Amino acid sequence: MKVIWSLPVRGERLDSSRGDLVRARSLIDALRQEGHDVRVVEAEAATATAAATSVYRRFVRRLLPRRIALVLRDIGRTVHGFAHGTRVAAAVREHQADLIVETQVHFAASGARAARRTGVPLVLDDCSPPDEERALGAGLHQLAPVLFQRQIAAASCVVVSSSQLARLLQREGAPARSIRIVPNGVDTAAHTRSATRRAATRRALGVGSRCVVAFVGSFQPWHRTDLLVRALERLEDPAGFRVVLVGEGPGLEPTLSLADAVGVAAHMKAMGPLPAPDVAALLAACDIGVLPGTNDYGQPMKLLEYAAAGLPAVAPNLPPVRACLVPERTGLLFPADDAAGLAAALQRLRDRPALRQTLGAAARERVLRDGSWNRRARALISDATPARATAS
Repeated sequence: MKVIWSLPVRGERLDSSRGDLVRARSLIDALRQEGHDVRVVEAEAATATAAATSVYRRFVRRLLPRRIALVLRDIGRTVHGFAHGTRVAAAVREHQADLIVETQVHFAASGARAARRTGVPLVLDDCSPPDEERALGAGLHQLAPVLFQRQIAAASCVVVSSSQLARLLQREGAPARSIRIVPNGVDTAAHTRSATRRAATRRALGVGSRCVVAFVGSFQPWHRTDLLVRALERLEDPAGFRVVLVGEGPGLEPTLSLADAVGVAAHMKAMGPLPAPDVAALLAACDIGVLPGTNDYGQPMKLLEYAAAGLPAVAPNLPPVRACLVPERTGLLFPADDAAGLAAALQRLRDRPALRQTLGAAARERVLRDGSWNRRARALISDATPARATAS
């Protein structure tokens, strides 16, 4: 099948560590391995888009009041989505594509425009509810639902990563018959290769015999990395731990500032964004994977990464987490928003190395069985095929 994959994301390229782009990159690679001809159309590759992003970040966001800056940003995103849709439509014609897949981004109804102009079916992948924009800080939050309706109306198939998201999107007006659940996956081979590098990576980190706890993510508000700092503050022996933070995002600097303020900064290390092979190597050197917080609908990709690395996970007791983690079998749950509960779970795993090994081995076995990106790519295409046949 010939596929155009549209990425209307502004400010970041396909090689980013951002969750939706990791998913897109992984699915694109897997589709190609499965024999499909996939061409990627990236918004950020366009000169005008990159220039607009630079102007916003360097001047608008810094010089104007936040409310005005966000309104201008959302107007720009909407206009950009229109222009990107025109580029996608041209690529569809040139490539003679059978299918458009677009990573869904709010304020960018580009895939909808391309599908209407070409008559080629559209699959919206990794969809999230418009209310997410309010949590992230939207300037025109009332426009987000309007454009979202345009997106789902044009799509033959709306793909989400969890059953919670499927229910949310139905409440937003997405017809149940068009919604498909394709969970996130993981590059299991990369973690298998990295397992042999554990000792060397630990030496490079200088952690000695300390218990190494990893957080990998984009530091969004719902990740609650501040809770991780508060938990570290409550541990019986925080010096016996080393917390490594991988990635970047709006919550990273506040987290590091809080760690400094409460006196635990010496036990944390920010690694910044890392290429995927380096993330796998780092996780192989760790003992525990942590998810301090999450929203109540998305499937946390980091839990799959931890599992593939053979790490037991510590995460809040929320529905999306329970879909990925089997309590007391592949990891430990703590009450959401409870720093003391998080601290207790970390302390328990540190004090019981055999439990860490048992939970981590079970988590890895589970994700190796059914968590590969190739399996997810096949599901994506099989779900899109009936929609394609109907549209034609």
